[in-house]
Amino acid sequence: MYTHKQIRVNGVVQGVGFRPFVHKIALINGLLGWVLNDSQGVLIEVQGSVENYAKFKRQLLEDKPPMASIISCVETSFETNHETGAIKYTSFLIKESLEKLNTTTIVPPDANVCPDCIREMFDRTNRRYLYPFINCTNCGPRFSLIEDMPYDRKNTTMASFTMCDSCLAEYQDVADRRYHAQPNACPDCGPRAWLADTAGQEILHPEPLEQARRMLRDGQILAVKSLGGFHLSVDATQENAIKLLRQRKRRDDKPFAIMVKDMATVRRFCEVSAEEERYLQSHQRPIVILKKRSDCSLPDAIAPANPSLGVMLPSAPLHYLLLDDTALPALVMTSANRSGNPIVFRNEEAVAELGQIADVFLFHNRDIHTRVDDSLVRLVSTRDGETLTTFVRRSRGYAPYPVNVSQTLRPIMAVGAELKTTLALSKGEQVYLSQHIGDLKNDKAFDAHELCGKTLGHLLDIQPTAWAADMHPQFRSTRHLEESSDLPLYRVQHHHAHMASCMAENGLQGKTIGVVFDGTGYGDDGTIWGGEFLLGDYKSAHRIASLHPFGLPGGDKAVKEPYRVALSLLFETFGDDARHLPLPFLSELQADQINVLMTMLSRGINTVKTSSMGRLFDGVSALIGVRSKIEYEAQAAIELEGLLDRDLSSAEIFAYSFVGDQGVIRLDYRPMIAEIVGCLINGSQDAAHLSRRFHATIVAATHRLCQLLSEAYNTSQFVLSGGVFMNEYLLANTYTALKNSGFRPFVQQQVPANDGGIALGQLMVANAQMES
Repeated sequence: MYTHKQIRVNGVVQGVGFRPFVHKIALINGLLGWVLNDSQGVLIEVQGSVENYAKFKRQLLEDKPPMASIISCVETSFETNHETGAIKYTSFLIKESLEKLNTTTIVPPDANVCPDCIREMFDRTNRRYLYPFINCTNCGPRFSLIEDMPYDRKNTTMASFTMCDSCLAEYQDVADRRYHAQPNACPDCGPRAWLADTAGQEILHPEPLEQARRMLRDGQILAVKSLGGFHLSVDATQENAIKLLRQRKRRDDKPFAIMVKDMATVRRFCEVSAEEERYLQSHQRPIVILKKRSDCSLPDAIAPANPSLGVMLPSAPLHYLLLDDTALPALVMTSANRSGNPIVFRNEEAVAELGQIADVFLFHNRDIHTRVDDSLVRLVSTRDGETLTTFVRRSRGYAPYPVNVSQTLRPIMAVGAELKTTLALSKGEQVYLSQHIGDLKNDKAFDAHELCGKTLGHLLDIQPTAWAADMHPQFRSTRHLEESSDLPLYRVQHHHAHMASCMAENGLQGKTIGVVFDGTGYGDDGTIWGGEFLLGDYKSAHRIASLHPFGLPGGDKAVKEPYRVALSLLFETFGDDARHLPLPFLSELQADQINVLMTMLSRGINTVKTSSMGRLFDGVSALIGVRSKIEYEAQAAIELEGLLDRDLSSAEIFAYSFVGDQGVIRLDYRPMIAEIVGCLINGSQDAAHLSRRFHATIVAATHRLCQLLSEAYNTSQFVLSGGVFMNEYLLANTYTALKNSGFRPFVQQQVPANDGGIALGQLMVANAQMES
């Protein structure tokens, strides 16, 4: 029995060795025909016995290359004589790529260097010995160097390098691991690395990598051009070098990530689970937030007041070569940018922006077309033994991989929020998410945001018919679209977008309660929301409960100075008597300062009302003496959580209550604040215990309120989203409590729960509203 089929495969199937893989299994199974790339993915036509075709199809789906990911596989049958066949082909060929309209293939993300290439790089007999740009079809740069689709060398930044005869022979040999490896190169024909001084002038040295290691050992700061942009690097064992980097980068407290060469070194410094190890060793190579060992020998200056370290393994050959030194067990590898700016990715840009920070540059001439920052992941293990994946930042290795939402969408572009911005574009059932971009208040980040939208739209062949943006009237991206585009603009309430984002990645439909806790979001009533319980679906949602509101004296200033929030919480609880409470944080303030703030609060002068859960965490942090002023976003809340030492056990909860307010249930924290003040005055409990009791109270109150709302609105479907759910304790214990109560809770595990995932929700809301 013979068969003749055509197969359309879509997904991450270009630039990952998919065509050679198809060729191999076709020959193994004695099939005839061809395979090619086009702008819709991979197209295969095969002819042979029914039995052999069945084996081929099974291998196609189950044994695909490590970097490949199949989203759809659709086959079409040709009429044929099932007994003898109608022999059309005499062999199986890999055909040239076709240019077609309507791109639906997925742009492959960047991937770390594979074990085969590492072995070759350290093999003295290999022609690529110590070559920092070694790669093959199973590894290497992709998204960061692609200029157009389909993914062929001529459409990448490698087009300027002409392959030597040896590399070309590999590239053309279907049996070779480098068959059609688009960045294929060697020392004779490919990119090179060199050192440069702070003026950008090359430092002539026969072994630039060896000299770079020597400089790191000497405590110097190295700016390293990596896969998707520059890192700033120092020896992670040298406290003085770390402090110098902090001083020059003006980053006093925010944790740095470190890079180590292997898992044995990871275990020297951190505790690591099997799931964390899987992420560390994956081809995406994210930074994984790990708990420090109690005997960790690295300086606390890497991550002050934090029980965790952000750790990554090398993601490029260059990194392996930098770490090929027993005197350098770990390197600080932090994104190379000034505060608020996007990551630097061009050589000349690096000299201009990093010349006052770095002592030396490690450049190369393989251009980066698209900047891509490191991804950041934390694995949260619940007390019931379940592991939840939390993306703090979804970028290199994952972007622009899509989320399948199981419904057909209109072509829409969503521009995200103001902070931690990403973009989202829809096509068919896929929502393609951009890499992390940053804070749009900054001109360079805003320009990068616009460029990213144009680049992704071009690569994916998406012409949006509408825009989706935050409803905040002052958000720069929203105002820009209002002024510059004629397409319909859908302004989506911030917390509804968070809710819809979590619904979308979990494939949910219908009536849902969204528990959305974050720092700042413009509410329907013009106030600042952030501790919200919403009821609705993609099309609409309304507030059914929230945190009891309090004032932010000085508005945005209160975000950077949490002692203002602490005083506001005291004012809500004790009124004017708050100024006389014998509390340590108040004793650090001048009497005039307290008087001014109390007047602002009592009269509502320059004081914005908020229901923000994030600000409540900040205020409690300042109240119990953890952090009164911050250097980076959410620092007060992060250090408050840090006191828990990543221990999820509960504690006696504080008092709280629920009060009705114009049809909205308010979670009243004032009884809790009164109890905390009592503990502080009598000195009965330390800050760590107070933090645990506070966290346990928020979990208990959230759980109880969800029970009441489920009963009132007859739904058991809950989603947990918003930046406050980056808090490990809150996420794990709230999720577990709801699940153990028989509810159906869902969390974000494919995109960040913070504003990095909000574009997905904006797009889903806009699509639902367009259909109405």
